[in-house]
Amino acid sequence: MNDISVLARIPEVLGAVLSDPSGALLDFFGSVDGEAAGAVHAYSVLALSQAGEMVGLGSFQRAVVIGPKAVCLLSLQSEGVLGVYVDPQKPLALIEKKLEQLLLE
Repeated sequence: MNDISVLARIPEVLGAVLSDPSGALLDFFGSVDGEAAGAVHAYSVLALSQAGEMVGLGSFQRAVVIGPKAVCLLSLQSEGVLGVYVDPQKPLALIEKKLEQLLLE
């Protein structure tokens, strides 16, 4: 995904951050601190990858972090780590499906 602003087509998306695997910011939109979030996303994916390997889950693909103000969907993309922030009041499964379809385009 070269242009994450296409994710803004989904009304439930509040913002998104794309970073490289080391946490360096590549792109962001929305009311998210892109630099801080990118670094945290990359570190989280590294830690979750290691934990997944240790317990036999295999390589990391996607994780959802749910908070009271937002939900963050973390995923590995060919360009790096993508964090997509969505409204926690909306149905998550439907949003995940929309994101998956957009990311495949």
